[in-house]
Parts: sequence; C-alpha cells; structure tokens
Amino acid sequence: MVAVINELAERELVERAPDPEDRRRNVITLTPLGRRRLRRLEQILDTAQDELLAPLSAAEREQLTRLLGRIVEHHAYGGPAMGPDGQ
Repeated sequence: MVAVINELAERELVERAPDPEDRRRNVITLTPLGRRRLRRLEQILDTAQDELLAPLSAAEREQLTRLLGRIVEHHAYGGPAMGPDGQ
C-alpha cells in the first residue's frame, strides 16, 4: 500500500500529511489534479461498461452485478476451501 501511495504522491495525485490525532498515521487526500484524473477515469469506465454490457437490458445488468457480487463475496469471505493465503 505504501508503494502505491508513494507513486500517487510522486504523480501529484494525492497528498500525505500526518494525522493530527495520531502522528503515527498519515491522512491521504486527493489533490485537484487527482480529482480531475479520477473523474476522467470514471468517464472512461462508464463508457467501457456501456459498450461491454450493451446487449443487456437495465434489469439484466443489475442481475449480472448481483450475481458477480455473490461470487466475489463467496470467495473473499468464506468459500469452503479458501484459506487465508487464498488457497
């Protein structure tokens, strides 16, 4: 996580400051550039999803999202053969 934050800070997308209540922690905030980049990435993602899911109706998209969420939840939070190392 630290490496990711360091890279984002180097690219001036986030700022890191000591937490005033606990100086051992850092508070990470988006910079104005980071907000603009995030908005642009959200637009790109929306366009890609619309293209990918074009054959599905709104109801089918919702159903797909629910089903995929169940699969992720199962494997992330207690699939039968899943150990802490993911095996």
